[in-house]
Parts: sequence; structure tokens; C-alpha cells
Amino acid sequence: KPHFCFIRRPGRPPLKSLDAVGAAARLRSLAVRGGMLPHAAYRAWYHKFDAFKAVPKELADASAFGAVMTGVGAALVVLLVVCETSAFLTAQSHTRLVIDSNEDALLRINFDVTMLDMSCDNVVVGIWDAFGTDKLNITRNVLKQRVDHKGARKGKPYTEEEIAELEFSNMSFTSEELAELDSDWGSSSDHFKHDDFQAVVNAHAFTMVNFYADWCPHCKQFAPTWAKFEEAVNSGHEQVKDADGEVANVRVLKINCVDFQDACREQKVRGFPSIRLYRRGQEGKNFQVHQGPRTQEGLNAWVRSVVSQAHTHVNAAYHDIFNEGCRLSGHLEASRVPGTLHFQAMHTREHSVNLALTNVSHVVHHFSFGESPRGTLKHLPKEYRRNVSPMDGVIYVTDKFHKAPHHFIKVVHTRFEGSNLRSYQQTHQWSTRTLQRNAIPQAKFSYDLSPVEVVVSKGDRRWYDYLTQLFAIVGGTFSVMSMTVGFLRAFSMQVKSMLNKMN
Repeated sequence: KPHFCFIRRPGRPPLKSLDAVGAAARLRSLAVRGGMLPHAAYRAWYHKFDAFKAVPKELADASAFGAVMTGVGAALVVLLVVCETSAFLTAQSHTRLVIDSNEDALLRINFDVTMLDMSCDNVVVGIWDAFGTDKLNITRNVLKQRVDHKGARKGKPYTEEEIAELEFSNMSFTSEELAELDSDWGSSSDHFKHDDFQAVVNAHAFTMVNFYADWCPHCKQFAPTWAKFEEAVNSGHEQVKDADGEVANVRVLKINCVDFQDACREQKVRGFPSIRLYRRGQEGKNFQVHQGPRTQEGLNAWVRSVVSQAHTHVNAAYHDIFNEGCRLSGHLEASRVPGTLHFQAMHTREHSVNLALTNVSHVVHHFSFGESPRGTLKHLPKEYRRNVSPMDGVIYVTDKFHKAPHHFIKVVHTRFEGSNLRSYQQTHQWSTRTLQRNAIPQAKFSYDLSPVEVVVSKGDRRWYDYLTQLFAIVGGTFSVMSMTVGFLRAFSMQVKSMLNKMN
């Protein structure tokens, strides 16, 4: 064991050598007697349990690097405390899904829509639902306001030439479809369908048809002449020009009224042979009948005289039909089941319109569900406000006939715990539908209610969670900084030792 030697003071007996334990006890005794340690602290019972014993300043070694690391640690503590306090004061919401608890029998639908090219006299509001309820021309709680078109151009009806060019100028057919449309209706046993006479008429600017019967002697006598005329026109050898001097699309064919009695009956053919010239876009009602000589020269002269009076290319463009638009606002109540709200045109007692050509382009100023959504909107959390009425301020435009925007809306009932707030959240998609030529365009808003509801609750934190986080921030930061400083100092000492050995 190591031994220690002590200097003898005058007048005192010499000290004996002690081992390490005895020396430590002797040092503490001398420290107390000399005033270096308080006598009460040395003899107090709690000195064994004190976890925060003070280190004498003489034993502490300060450095510039330690001061810098202390400043960095303090800055980190301040930053983390500020972030934690902000998170504590900002309530985070939590959501869960449950079965819809709303037992209301009716659903309120709020709307504010402007029909861009439909007068208030002709536009109506309708609704139908999954229960089979179908209501049209709803006026209760619906306000109509006339809206002028912007600019100098005013609405006007389409002419027959404009309709024919706009509807059929961009038509395209496959080779099989074109062969079907250009073929003679001579027999029901050939490989063609021959089931849509109006499609044949609409495929050509003009269609010249010979309605005949096999048993008719006059038809048999006229057949060779018609065959030569048909071949000359269809092959392009005989060109027929319109009023603008351009070659018109004229097709010549024949229909056997024995095999195709329904088509002839629909066209009200009463004698044979019956030669007619149809113009497309007229739904088979507007045609001219040939009354002249049944010779090839007579047929050529007659078809040229009729076609030369028509303008087949008028450079038509889509335009407004009415002189004004209409803004419809209000609300209605429907059964709380899936349904469709729609806006469409209707005839009036004084004025009839071609409903199939109406334009249902519109602007949605507001569309929502539930009671007073605009009044409660400011009380909703920010992330839930935008889904109350996602269509607001959007324009939906169709640029051709027989097209209509169709909106698909999924409605989710949302309940906020801790308050009486309820809201209907929406997800919205839309597409432009292509309609049949005789169908009436409608601006449709189809909605479907979700069978579940979203419950939103506040995620309040306890005060002791906050304090725990603060203590963890302070203690953890300085512990990490202390370990970092110790590691760097040990590494520095090791490097210095290696350098000294090398020197």
C-alpha cells in the first residue's frame, strides 16, 4: 500500500505513515478543522443522500470551447422550448369514422348558378331522387335574376344551314360504317343492317332516294335509267354544286319498299316510284319530290336546280341563342337519399325553342348542403372550410351541340365534438356528357350521401405532458452537449498524446 509522510508542526508529535483510507479520513478531518469544509456539512446525516453535491470552484476547469458549447446548448433549449410551447397551445384535431348519426328526413340543397345562355323565361329547376320522386319546374324558394350578355353580340336562333354545318361537318366514319351508309337498300338479306334511314340522310349533305317496289311495272321500266344516273353521280362524273359554287356532297341510292316496309311507312311513301331529295339535319321531314321527266337528263337538271339554291358552307360558329342569361339562386329540400338536381330549358306559352340545341354552360357561384353553411363557415377549422363548397366560382362551358356538364358529388356528414357545429363536406368531379340528338341538355348535379360520418375532436394535451417535455428538453440537451464536450476533449487529449510521442 502507498504511504504518506506529513510534516511535523512544532510542539506536536510526529505523524505516523498511514494507508490510503486513513489518509483520506485524516485529510477530511484536517479540512474541517482548517475551515475548508463546513463542520456541520461533514457531520450531517444527509450528506450521504445528496445527489447534487457542489464541486469546489478550485476543482472546476473552464475553457472557451466549453463556453461556446454552453451557448449552443442554451440556444437549442430556447428553440425547442418555443416549439414545444407553440405545439401545446395549438390544439391538434383528431378524426374518427362512425355510422352516420344524422336522422334528418330531408336534406337542404343550396345553390347559386348562372346559366350563361338561357333566359329566365325558359329555364327551369328540377330534381329526382332514389325514392322515385321527380319534380320539374320548382319555383318555391327559387329566385331568378336576368343577366345580360357581355359585349355587343346578342343571341339569335340558329339557321338550318348553321345547324347542318355545325352538327355534321366534323363527322367521321370507319370504312365499314361508310359502306353501310352509302349502300342501296335493295334487299334485307344482304350483309348490311339497313336499320337507320335518318343516319343515312345525315351522313351526306343531300341524299336522293328512289322508293320502289319489285311488283311495280313503272319501277322496272325506270330501273335502268336510275342505275345510270346513280352511277354517274356517286362516281363523281356528274358534279352538283351549291349556291357558293362548291361541289356538294350528294348521294344517290334506292330503297325497296317490299323488303323495308317500315322505313317506307315512316316516310309516308304512297306511290312508286317516288323520287325524293333529302337534306341532312331535317329529321326526314323536309324533302323535295321530283315531278319532272324520269330521264337521266331530267334528273340531273332537277337535282342541280335544287342544290344550287342551298348554302352548304356558311362558316357557321357557335353563338348565343338567347338575348340574356339567368342567375338562379335559392334552396330546396329533398329526401336524404341519393339524387340529382338539374337545370334545363323548357317551352313557354308564347315562345318555343329547339330544346335539343340549348346551351347549358353555367357558372357555379355557390353550391352546398345543410343549414346556413355560409354562416357557420367561419367557425369551422381552416382545413375543413374548402370542402364545404368546392365548386364555388368555377365556370363550366360546352362548345358544341348535344353536350352537357355533369357533376358528381360525394357528401360526407361531419360532426365537431365540443360544439354544436355540423357540416357537409364534399368531394367533386365532373365530366361533359354527349347526348342523343333529340335529348334535352341538362346541367346535372348528382349527389350521393356517405353512410358514415366524420367525428372531429380536439386533441388537448395535459399540463404535465408539457412539463415533462420541457424537463426532457433541458436535461436531454445539456446531457448530449456534455457528452459531446467530453468526447471532443478526450479525442483532443489523445491526439496531443500521440503527437508528443511522435516528437
